Amino acid sequence: MSRLKCTSICLPTRCWRLLCLMKMRRHKVFLLCTVGLCVISFLHYYKALHYVSLLRELSAPYPNIKSFIMVSGFFWREKGAAATPLIPSSADDDPRLPVRRNPDTKHRGGGTGSLGSRRDEELDINEGPERPGVGDHLGLRVPEPPHPWEKPEENNLGELSKDTGAEDYHAKHFEREHPKAHLGREHIVFQSNHQWDPLRSMGDLHTRTHRLQDDKASYFVSTKAGALCFKQGTEMASPKDYSVKVVEPNMAADGAVAQRKPLQLKERPSVSPKTKTRARSGGKRLVKCVCRPGWHGPYCGVPTMVYHSNLPTKERLTPRETPRRVINAINVNHEFDLLHARFHELQQAVDLFLICESNFTAYGEKRPLSFLRLLLNGTYNYVRHKILYVFLDHFPDGGRQDGWIADDYLRTFLTRNGMSRVVGLRPDDVFVINDADEIPAHEGLLFLKLFDGWTEPFAIHMRKSLYGFFWKQFGSLEVISGCTVGMLRNVYDGDGIKLRRREYYTMPGFRKYENDTGHILVQWSVGSPFHYAGWHCSWCFTPKGIYFKLVSAQNGDFPRWGDYEDKRDLDYIRNLIKTGGWFDGSMQEYPPADSKEHMYAPKFMLENPDRYSYLLVNPYLDPKK
Repeated sequence: MSRLKCTSICLPTRCWRLLCLMKMRRHKVFLLCTVGLCVISFLHYYKALHYVSLLRELSAPYPNIKSFIMVSGFFWREKGAAATPLIPSSADDDPRLPVRRNPDTKHRGGGTGSLGSRRDEELDINEGPERPGVGDHLGLRVPEPPHPWEKPEENNLGELSKDTGAEDYHAKHFEREHPKAHLGREHIVFQSNHQWDPLRSMGDLHTRTHRLQDDKASYFVSTKAGALCFKQGTEMASPKDYSVKVVEPNMAADGAVAQRKPLQLKERPSVSPKTKTRARSGGKRLVKCVCRPGWHGPYCGVPTMVYHSNLPTKERLTPRETPRRVINAINVNHEFDLLHARFHELQQAVDLFLICESNFTAYGEKRPLSFLRLLLNGTYNYVRHKILYVFLDHFPDGGRQDGWIADDYLRTFLTRNGMSRVVGLRPDDVFVINDADEIPAHEGLLFLKLFDGWTEPFAIHMRKSLYGFFWKQFGSLEVISGCTVGMLRNVYDGDGIKLRRREYYTMPGFRKYENDTGHILVQWSVGSPFHYAGWHCSWCFTPKGIYFKLVSAQNGDFPRWGDYEDKRDLDYIRNLIKTGGWFDGSMQEYPPADSKEHMYAPKFMLENPDRYSYLLVNPYLDPKK
């Protein structure tokens, strides 16, 4: 009896011990699996750790929590904001309204005509609000519009000769080629005539190809001491007779890019760059370039906007033997003054401008081809050799009901049609896509052109303005704007709108692209909220120009102010420009803006104050006040 009692007591004790042992084994297995996963994760992201230095990010001049999240995101792939390396700030023109879309959701609109009263550029826009910029006098036959995301039709040119090698690199998504034509032909200059239809004189302008050429300019100079210095950013040991005067007055007249205190002495053989020599241990000498204000790095080639950016690979930047080619793509409506400023600002840095124009407004109404008219009459002859014209002759299905379909399709067509006609592309060439009211500073694009070592994709911090540069808005506009041609093809499927609105790590091809190139994709931004790398001037028109933007705006950016008659009144628009108010009747606070401040406006506008006075100074305020 006692034995049975003992057995009955010991049995639960043994079972309990057995259960404890089983639980301990499970915990050990779970712990081993966890350790294994940690080791695998560490090895998988070991290479990424070389690209992002946590200590450097935390000790940066302007640290932010997003940079820290970017680093931690390599280990914990959470959904939501924590997984995003850099989430651009809203690109909405009205900071008071909630954001409806991704970073590219800005108030947009299309219109027609030019904004000034200057001879050849004087178009229908100056004839008053009775003509709402949706002219149907062209009598065009509109072809059947494709699906909004369908690729444009191809005009095959045939295979290029194999002996061109890397020069004839074509991304698979850019292989829609068109008949070749010579861009160097003499251009016919037409007189300004409103009855003349530029479409009939366009010829094959919208199907011509453009062969990219290497930039032969000399950007670096080797010193006698052995240092390699960037000319524009290096102090020059010039003779005493003109040691102070650096900028020659005739440079602006030559149509060259007006640079901010640039180096214009490279043609004088008697001028050599200054260098500093310091003794190092072991008897070696360290030779450094003497940088001008605003330039940094051992080669004096890193502008302030990059030096103060969140680029994680600043220590690995090296000059290229052959500069990249930079392609800047934009859709244009009637932003012709901003277009002049863009061309003069970026003429040195950009090798090709892809300019897309449609004979439809973003609302789906017909409009005249105003940019084509100016292109053919010689207005842009100073940069004509760098312009490739893209003509969109149809309106996408569903674009009238959902304006964002039309808005997205404009960028898709621009990228695929334009890039398919560019011959000689290389995978490391740079592609930058902007809205017409976004103007990058040339220093940032020139850096991307001349240096290796930066990561991709990249955004641009731009100074925000409303109605003119005199109404400066708080903060900066950060818009994802560019990447290499190889990434555009392999990650974004050759679609510019995906570059602007889709996070690269959500694209199916990004991991394969990393493995093929050996580069870790880390998004960064040129500039910072305190160091602008460009300008975003929203609704920067005359009152008539704003009127045309209102009536041409797409049907998706609600409320559509062009549908309200009182909002289209020119006196009402003039009062908005005067006070800085918004169409909903609200007023916002603006930080003080001084026309003498750094990055107030593109330098070409500052050098032509009479021509662009309506954008530089509030035209409806009393100058005394």
